[in-house]
Amino acid sequence: MKELINYIKNNVITNKRLEGEVRDERNQKLPQRNAYVVLKKYAKDFFLKGTQPRMIALSGLRGVGKTTLMWQTANYVYKNHTTKIFFISVDDLNRLSATLYDVINVLEKEIFHCSLNELNDRVMIMIDEVHEAKEWQKDIKILYEKGKKLFVLTTGSSALLLHSSSDLAARWTLMKIFPFKFCEFIIAKSWIKNPKKIIFPVKGLSNRLKNTILFSENYEKAKNGINNLQENIKNYLQNSERVIDKSINLLIDEYVSYHNIARFLPLVNKTLVIERVLALFERILLKDIPQINQDYFYIYNRILFRIALSDEINFQSLSKEFRIKETEIEKIIVNLNNAEILNVFIPHGGIRSRTGGNQKVFFMSPSLRRALYTKIYGDKLKDELRAKLYEDIIAMYLKKNLSGGFISFGYGKKKNPDFIIETVDDSVIMEIGINKTSVTQIKTYGKYRYGIIINSKIKQVKFEDSNRIIFIPLSWMLLI
Repeated sequence: MKELINYIKNNVITNKRLEGEVRDERNQKLPQRNAYVVLKKYAKDFFLKGTQPRMIALSGLRGVGKTTLMWQTANYVYKNHTTKIFFISVDDLNRLSATLYDVINVLEKEIFHCSLNELNDRVMIMIDEVHEAKEWQKDIKILYEKGKKLFVLTTGSSALLLHSSSDLAARWTLMKIFPFKFCEFIIAKSWIKNPKKIIFPVKGLSNRLKNTILFSENYEKAKNGINNLQENIKNYLQNSERVIDKSINLLIDEYVSYHNIARFLPLVNKTLVIERVLALFERILLKDIPQINQDYFYIYNRILFRIALSDEINFQSLSKEFRIKETEIEKIIVNLNNAEILNVFIPHGGIRSRTGGNQKVFFMSPSLRRALYTKIYGDKLKDELRAKLYEDIIAMYLKKNLSGGFISFGYGKKKNPDFIIETVDDSVIMEIGINKTSVTQIKTYGKYRYGIIINSKIKQVKFEDSNRIIFIPLSWMLLI
């Protein structure tokens, strides 16, 4: 217990520690992501008004920046509300053979000298990798019930946090942290080049573009809305090219293939990025997915390679290919989806098709698919393979911006569109491609409000009024 007491006392956060955590090796402050704005508001409201939420869990793919967001929030709290901030690493607790319950006892007996529910002042506690603590759900519940004056920020594995007990789900707020948006990538790239010339997105542009593309009432309103945004989009993209000194196409390729995961952004060597991504795979499979043994690790890897080559899957065919039960295949896909490796969509249609064995599966980060491609094809990719990376990133954008129940994939015809987006009245049908010009898959699929074709080769938006279809540059779609 002495070791734990010393550990907690030594992890009362100081200004020097905070400054080290929120700055890079150049002593420049790390740029803040969009999620930071939300966390800052939660913290401000709690410390000024005592309002909920007061316990927040950051979940997401390893490496997306959860721990950095936690430290940046702590820095805001330290500068504006309280210097009583504690940091607990569960890795350290495990080395000390201690639990979160032991931490609660030490805080009460050795630090505050009173029960947590008797605290007068508000305090912040950070818990990193909470899911790796023994009986963490029970202890977090105790911490919540006793710590009315505590602002608790935790990070952890999506595979476990997202499927914690219903008791815990009712108490804490889960924030899902996605890979970088393109605008966040541009902020980070410009900051690396020159911290004094950061390229920030045009205020309100992302939201206006999202509402125009996904929620317009009809084709004419979508067309007019996009036309009204053209100048802002053009200026932002040109400014990004000028400051970073790289064409938008090259920036998109770097973003999609290698640098949408925050942890890998400082790495310039592409081979090293690929190696780190593959190591990330292995760590997620072995540490974040419960009860996976070495035999299943091999099967998981083979299924991931299979998905990388063909995103639409069928449980029955995979069952025959891998010689395991369909229920086991389904369990593997669910686990990979929960761990944020995959992004799973169901087919468009009635109950029968939605509950069948067909699913369309994307990688949450296209860097994961790119790493697997490198193992099979080397560095150079054909257009049809690169198009899969673009589908991954658009799938991530759609999942981030829409509830999963509103997005599906075309199903039941010879040529099916990539996404069916069920908003407002009739659906928006979306196709993605390298240089896609055909409108057949949209026009013949069924009733639709308007169609969107995302084309990576074009630089300007195009309209086909006769079929209510809008051709949008990939660079534009990445700004929503």
